[in-house]
Amino acid sequence: MGAWMIRAGRGGAYAADWLARGVIGIGWDFGGADIAAMGREQIREAYASAHPSESKQRVAANVGQVYRFAHSMAQGSTVVMYDPAERLYHMGEVSGPCVAADEPDAVTYTRHVRWGRTAPRDALAPESRNSLGGIQTIFSVSDAVMADLESASGGRPAYEAATPEDGAASDEESLAATYDNGIELIKDRVGQLDWEDMERLVAGLLRAMGYCARVMPKGPDGGRDVVASPDALGLESPRIVAEVKHRKGAMGAPAVRSFIGGLRAGDRGLYVSTGGFTKEARYEADRANVPVRLLDLDAFVRHYVEVYDRADDDTRSILPLTRIWWPA
Repeated sequence: MGAWMIRAGRGGAYAADWLARGVIGIGWDFGGADIAAMGREQIREAYASAHPSESKQRVAANVGQVYRFAHSMAQGSTVVMYDPAERLYHMGEVSGPCVAADEPDAVTYTRHVRWGRTAPRDALAPESRNSLGGIQTIFSVSDAVMADLESASGGRPAYEAATPEDGAASDEESLAATYDNGIELIKDRVGQLDWEDMERLVAGLLRAMGYCARVMPKGPDGGRDVVASPDALGLESPRIVAEVKHRKGAMGAPAVRSFIGGLRAGDRGLYVSTGGFTKEARYEADRANVPVRLLDLDAFVRHYVEVYDRADDDTRSILPLTRIWWPA
């Protein structure tokens, strides 16, 4: 049956929803047609008819992806999905046929999955990370990579070889996948920083956003690792008070509640945790009576990429990036 990797939308946008609902999905639109009952040539004709302006190469690539989802991913086969917010690979078993989505929007066809084990990205060998960063939406996972995922999850490798599939990804798909892979590599690099550089990086992010930001001296600061304001004297509002936690574990509700309790009138809270946050912690932030924003590693890196061109030399020296040009 083999094992398959599927992307949960750009930046893993659908990962949490798919886990909660026990599904996977694709977004290619065939007007609700039963693609599970169609052969590859029928799928190609339907797709080409709906997208007459697309090149033969793009049609072939997308039809290949659709065929894999509807036919090659047999019931009982293993599926792997990455959640960038948690930095976890989720493994499950395909448990249902390809069907049209009940409320088609971004996802038009779904399949049921019984989700089970998880494997942290940081526990995988670099070769496995690179392999799982393929540019296609759906692609086969080798025995060696599955064995690494199983080892990282504490399970045992017991998978048949996946049949290789041909077909290049479209330019749009390749660009999105390349961007997401780059985000993951940047997150790997952030994980190697020490806590002092992480605080400096948060201050640099805020400066690149137009604030005057500084790292506070160490001591009983009540969670004030970085303070930023629109003016250099720190007299104008809104003043942002940031706490930075650079560790593996997720921050819980008590930590966020304590941080919120230490904010003064007129403060805006920013809590950066590279280990993420529990659901209860996010609830505490949502119900706070002052504006509070939580940034996990994925959100922090995406903000950093967006403002990198405006970052100062000191900030860039902590986490330098290289721009990759792509044909328009």
